[in-house]
Amino acid sequence: MEKKTVARRKFLSGFIKAGALLPFTGAATFAKAATPPAVQHTEGYAAGNTPDRIILTITKDPATSATINWRSAAGINTAYIEYTSADAHPEFAANVKRLTANSEAFKLEALDVVYHRITLSDLQPATLYTYRVGSDSGWSEWLQFKTAAATPGKTSFIYLGDAQVGIRPFWSRVIRKAYAQLPDAQTIIHAGDLVNRANNDEEWGQWFEAGGYIHGSIPSLVTPGNHEYTHEDGRPHLSLFWKQQFSLPGNGTGDPQLEGSVFYADIQGVRFISLNTMMMEEASSEALIDTQKKWLETTLENNPNKWTVVTMHHPVFSTKKGRYNEKVRAHFKPVFDKYKVDIVLQGHDHAYGRGMQQVAPYGTMYVVSVSGSKMYEYEKMEWADVVAGHLQMYHLITIDNDRLSFRSHLATGELFDAFILEKRRNKPNRLLPFQPSVIA
Repeated sequence: MEKKTVARRKFLSGFIKAGALLPFTGAATFAKAATPPAVQHTEGYAAGNTPDRIILTITKDPATSATINWRSAAGINTAYIEYTSADAHPEFAANVKRLTANSEAFKLEALDVVYHRITLSDLQPATLYTYRVGSDSGWSEWLQFKTAAATPGKTSFIYLGDAQVGIRPFWSRVIRKAYAQLPDAQTIIHAGDLVNRANNDEEWGQWFEAGGYIHGSIPSLVTPGNHEYTHEDGRPHLSLFWKQQFSLPGNGTGDPQLEGSVFYADIQGVRFISLNTMMMEEASSEALIDTQKKWLETTLENNPNKWTVVTMHHPVFSTKKGRYNEKVRAHFKPVFDKYKVDIVLQGHDHAYGRGMQQVAPYGTMYVVSVSGSKMYEYEKMEWADVVAGHLQMYHLITIDNDRLSFRSHLATGELFDAFILEKRRNKPNRLLPFQPSVIA
């Protein structure tokens, strides 16, 4: 077994070059085999009395607050959360605090459910909490999450590109493997296109099923992609499920078209920023573009944190010619340049690419990735240090003082690519090669 693992790693490392990775032999055959049939899991995802689709979503300050969303069957219009600091003794359940959730009935064609949400505030930093949600009609299991520390320190998080297609059969293994390797992550970033059809309840059901209790244990930072939008009247409309399922920070622009997609969160010395690239590429007006751009400038200008991580869907630099996102590049990149954003995490291209030295010598790393089973062709790109494709991947990032360690793993767990960004006072970030003794 050990010899096979070493051989596999040698095979993978042989493809990584200074410029790019060439397509795998038989890539078209692999893509065909990996593409799920048009009709997928058909047993449905009906809501019941027991809560489902439980998810923690990121808050502005995860050190002192946590937001939980969940769903139940129609008619359960009063629901609760019970929580307390975690204790190994099961007697903790007798001393919980109970709060009433905000509940909202939701109907869409044959779908008739109730969504519940609540934000816990005044939590203690760096503390493990246990909670359950539900009502007299049914309760969830007890779940646990840990608040962030109140001061800068070692911060780890998971980054996943598009899930989108083959969510239940293929994507489930990726998020589960990532969690198994980094169970204490402070957040999981989902860089858009979580599903393929914005208002398809079954696809959302698959997404929640695939993540299971992980969604209820680590705060999710979700940003929408083009597949979270519909165009029935020729104009982009965010999924009807988005704001029902995800209660995200309300510190954005104030524009209703950007609410729930443009926001920031500060975690242990790192500012995480979510941008809405659909409302750049398909904005209804120049004023809307200007609104998001000005908000970004203000958010970066007033950033007290050492590190800045931006996530958005459409990439500034693509993994294949002809897939350029001109408005995103024209409006966002100059701002990233000006404020020396450290890393930009993106999706959309259904391949893997990362680069800095050719396009951002001042130290911004651009990354594109995919975690689901839908794959696109790719090619060597001048901007990229590495390009690869037809691989499901997840990424584990750790920021500790002046170093950002980035590890790209295959769905099977092997380390595929890695780098370190070193922050230097009054100098550009320095890109360092993979050093096993340094990357934890």
